[in-house]
Amino acid sequence: MQENAESLLVGVDVGGTKIAAGVVDARGQVLSRVQIPTDTDGAEKTLQSIATGIVETMRAAGVEREQIRGIGLGIPGEVNPESGVGLFAANLHWRNVPVKRWLEDALGMPCAIENDVSVAALGEHLYGAGRTERDSKADTMVYLSLGTGVAAKAIIGGKLHRGSHGLAGEIGHTVFVPDGPLCACGARGCLEALAAGPALAKRAREAIQAGHVSLLQEQDQATLTAHHLFSAIAQGDNLSRQIVAGAATHLAYAVYLLAMTFDPQVIVLGGGLAHEENPLIEGIRAGVAQWIERSPVFRVIWHANMLRLTALKRDVGILGAAALLADGETV
Repeated sequence: MQENAESLLVGVDVGGTKIAAGVVDARGQVLSRVQIPTDTDGAEKTLQSIATGIVETMRAAGVEREQIRGIGLGIPGEVNPESGVGLFAANLHWRNVPVKRWLEDALGMPCAIENDVSVAALGEHLYGAGRTERDSKADTMVYLSLGTGVAAKAIIGGKLHRGSHGLAGEIGHTVFVPDGPLCACGARGCLEALAAGPALAKRAREAIQAGHVSLLQEQDQATLTAHHLFSAIAQGDNLSRQIVAGAATHLAYAVYLLAMTFDPQVIVLGGGLAHEENPLIEGIRAGVAQWIERSPVFRVIWHANMLRLTALKRDVGILGAAALLADGETV
C-alpha cells in the first residue's frame, strides 16, 4: 500500500441490519470492503459495531490509523452534522447519540456524519453519475433515492442544500394523493406510501387477498418485494404491471417537480430499486416523456442525458460517506 495519509479515507454506510465500511483513495477507488451485522441492542453496542467495521476494513486494506485522514459516516434518520449527533434513527433505536465524539475518542481519528441520503447525493456528485460529460462535477444536481423509502437531496452551487431544518428535498413525505394510504410519517398519500418498495409489495398482497389473479400468488407473501413484481412483469403478469405503472406515474411526477424546482443539470436515480433498468425505471422514463410534451417550461429545462441511474450502485454509501471529507468537496 503506497497511498499517503492525505489521500485515504474510510467511508461507512450505517444501516439498521448491516454496516458496510471501506477504505477509499483519492481517485474514489474502494480499496477494501467489509460488511458486518449492526448490533442494535443499545447505542453503545451499535457504535462498537461501527468501530469494529472501521478497524476491519482498515485491516483488509493493509493500512494503519496514521494513514487515514478521516472517517465519514452515512447515518439513517435525522442527524446534526455540525455537532456530530444522531438525533433520531428509528431502525437503530437512536435518540441524541454523540456519534462523532464517541468514535473520535475510541479510534483517535476525525469523523464526520451526515444523513444517509445526503451522503449518497454527495457520493454521486463527486465520484459517480453527477459528473458531466466533460468529467466535471455538476453545479446543480438532484439525487432521488428509490428503495425502502423515497427521498431526494439537492446539490446547489456545488454544495449540499440542507434547508433550515435539514429537510430540503423531502419529496417522499410530500402528499401526492390526499386521503391516500397511510404513510409511516403519519400523513396520508405521501409519495413514499405510494411508490417505495414496501408500498408496491403491500399493494400486491392486498390485491391478491382481494381475489386478483397473479403469478405473485406463487410467492411467499411475507417475503414479497418489488423485485418479485419486476420478475412477474417479465412473465406477463398484469397485476404487477398495473401496480408498478401506477408507482412510476407518481415518481415521474416527482422527477418533474424536482426538475422544475431546482433546474438541475443532472437528476440521479439511486437506491435499491434503481441499480439497473427495470419496469419501474422504464415507467418513470415514459412518464417524464409525457411531462416533456405537456410542459413548455419543462422542455426548456430538460435534456436527453439529464435522468441517470446511479453509477456507484451498492458502493454509494461508502463513497458518499468518504466524500464528506474528500478534498475539494464542499458540504
